[in-house]
Amino acid sequence: MSTLPETIELDGATLIRIDAPEDIACWTAGVEGGDGGWTVSIIAEPAEEPSAEAREAAQGIVTEFAELSEAAIRYLVEELAGPRGDLSDADRARLAEEEPPFGAPEAVVWQDGTWMMRFAECGLEIGDEYGVGVMFAGRVPVAVEDLSDPDDV
Repeated sequence: MSTLPETIELDGATLIRIDAPEDIACWTAGVEGGDGGWTVSIIAEPAEEPSAEAREAAQGIVTEFAELSEAAIRYLVEELAGPRGDLSDADRARLAEEEPPFGAPEAVVWQDGTWMMRFAECGLEIGDEYGVGVMFAGRVPVAVEDLSDPDDV
């Protein structure tokens, strides 16, 4: 195995390699913005240098984090409050509030360039322990990710 870089330089962020299990490599960076900043991470499993697709996706996220976070929140509200949403009355009421109950957004990018916006803070039952995620195809939100079983993600 080649030596993995300790840092990944992007325009606007430096991702730093963090401790992870031996078969996984993870780099993460704090990005200024929002209430207390945002987080962008690249995860490589098996552990290897991030691909061009992962770097490109991470760069786009760093550049457009606020817009992508807002798109993810809109998508969550539409999907969870819609007819397919299986929410309690209390959760539906929270979604109808002026400020939806999603905070502490983190973007997670995988080697193939796919990525998810995870909201670590979620005021709904679906996000009780690990938050809730929104999978993206490029810059378009495409699916709600229930993170209640972290082994599935």
